[in-house]
Amino acid sequence: MRNAHLLIIAANAWGASAFTTPAAFHTTNVMTGTGTSSSSSRLFNNVMEGTYTSLFDQVNAALVLQQTDFTATYLNGGTSWTCPMTGSKGTAEWYSESSPQFLTGVSKCSQVDGGGAEFSINVWMGPSYDVPNMLLKFGATADGSNCFVIADYVPRGATPLGSDASYSEAYYGGEVANAWNSAASISGVTSLPPDMSMESRTLYSPARIAFAGLTQADATNIATSHVQRFLSWIQSAPQVPARSRGSFNLRDDKLRQLYFRGEVQKNCAMFGPDLGMSVAAVS
Repeated sequence: MRNAHLLIIAANAWGASAFTTPAAFHTTNVMTGTGTSSSSSRLFNNVMEGTYTSLFDQVNAALVLQQTDFTATYLNGGTSWTCPMTGSKGTAEWYSESSPQFLTGVSKCSQVDGGGAEFSINVWMGPSYDVPNMLLKFGATADGSNCFVIADYVPRGATPLGSDASYSEAYYGGEVANAWNSAASISGVTSLPPDMSMESRTLYSPARIAFAGLTQADATNIATSHVQRFLSWIQSAPQVPARSRGSFNLRDDKLRQLYFRGEVQKNCAMFGPDLGMSVAAVS
């Protein structure tokens, strides 16, 4: 089964018959870890790959990251995987700050098949600073004619979103609300349906962008603005009082659990239980 978002945008562009879906995914020994370096160039030959590299470089420059060995635990010592049943392949890398201050970690993942490629950069905050988590996924069909972006800022902490007007305005009003309106008004854009998993949908904010039918330029602009806005917040982020950090930790742990469960449901459906669990774990 091909990437779910690429299935949707390609079906919109060419009709659902453009794709075939394997009937079975159950297999053993479906992973291959190859130790792929993060410096690999043009790995997927997709129009959005340059944006992926550029945006991660910006995150790295702002936060000074170091790669961890987390994904090696799940990917046979490497950072890449292949599904022989579907032909899909991908990479996954996890990073921490060289001098811990803001983050729990950063995941940098990619996935490709005959239909196209998708890329993700997720930044999970630590309990010391009150800034939303940043989730970003984008990609394009193989010929580059149809791009998509899914971008969100996940609310954190024990205070329900909407009950603190200053927080809502800082991270979900004004510029963020305008970003959604701007993306939605692009000619030819289509809304992507929400995730099938209740756990995944629990993380959604009202500012979540999920659109296909974008040009490369539009998708790049949306993704770039999403990352740069988030990085600007970190530079002026308010510190969480020490007495409140425990509640942030509890909430952050639950958010990561919900994200993982949603990824399990999605990836096991696409790649089977063995590889699906591993891809979910490193996402």
